[in-house]
Amino acid sequence: MDKTIRFLQCNSCPSIQYRLEKEILKQREIPKDHQWQAQILTDPAIIKFLDMQQENGWIAQDFHSSDGIETAVRVFAEKGVSADHPAIHKMLSALEEKQDTFDQGSLQRVGKILDQKHLGGSQLIRATVFSYMGIENKPFIQNQIKKALESFAFVLQVNQIEDITEVYKNQLVFKQGVKWPSIYDLRLLAFTSSWRSPNNQNIMKRAIQRLIILSPIPSILVLEKKQLIAPASSFMKDFKVNTFPKQNKDWMIWFHQLELLTRLGLAKEIEELNEATQALRVKLDENDGLFTKRLAHYYFTSWSPYTGLALEKDWRSPKRRLSDLTFRSLLILTLSS
Repeated sequence: MDKTIRFLQCNSCPSIQYRLEKEILKQREIPKDHQWQAQILTDPAIIKFLDMQQENGWIAQDFHSSDGIETAVRVFAEKGVSADHPAIHKMLSALEEKQDTFDQGSLQRVGKILDQKHLGGSQLIRATVFSYMGIENKPFIQNQIKKALESFAFVLQVNQIEDITEVYKNQLVFKQGVKWPSIYDLRLLAFTSSWRSPNNQNIMKRAIQRLIILSPIPSILVLEKKQLIAPASSFMKDFKVNTFPKQNKDWMIWFHQLELLTRLGLAKEIEELNEATQALRVKLDENDGLFTKRLAHYYFTSWSPYTGLALEKDWRSPKRRLSDLTFRSLLILTLSS
């Protein structure tokens, strides 16, 4: 991958160069005053949230939105802002202090229902936000890690989707008592490590294998007093990642899902994940170490609780798109090795 690394070192934005050194070349002791941090803070996506931040650290009013604190922390983490930056400290402190009121807005009622039903709600999302910054030692985060493992363990009981669903007004809904992993369960486990005992990793391995067998998984809603609620099932409907997508938006889903799955440390133990990473390696090898497929979709460049992978400021230049997709490919290959 020497050509890939040289290309990124010479052509990519400060965020990619910083993460290349830290996560791929493993230069963990990068000086705090290195020019990359100062340059990253000039990124328009970072400036947007810095300008929006209130004195108490909070951002916007709606936690679970494109302009809320959830997206802000995710953007800061992806762009490579140092975890000890004062703005991040203030954000997470505010999020921890507002333990019962942080989800006021669009998430408030449904988030609590999903928490109660063990289907991924507000408290799980809150814990996941902390995990983006490498924080997992707080009791409320450990509690959500435990619940995430229980959700994946529940998958092992399921032989077919009919085991966990019933029909309500022509819609598939979860049966009572079902625990089912959401994208936030997967993210939380992907970005934490305290759970990784041999037994738990075996559970996760078997659960992912079962989800592959069950794929494609249909949309399943949550029924609460005749109200239908959509859980956070984005990226969780098709685990057969060993086949390249056909549409551009599906490529973003594929990249994000495969990255999370490889972060679990199971890529070599699950045939389909190994096949996916090997196919990606071949794709780079065929193009001098670069990911040259011309992809363009707002899923890559628009940051929200669910979308956004582009670290370059925009894709108006083909070289920026090339840098972003090549870096994401190299990151996945590094995580899977």
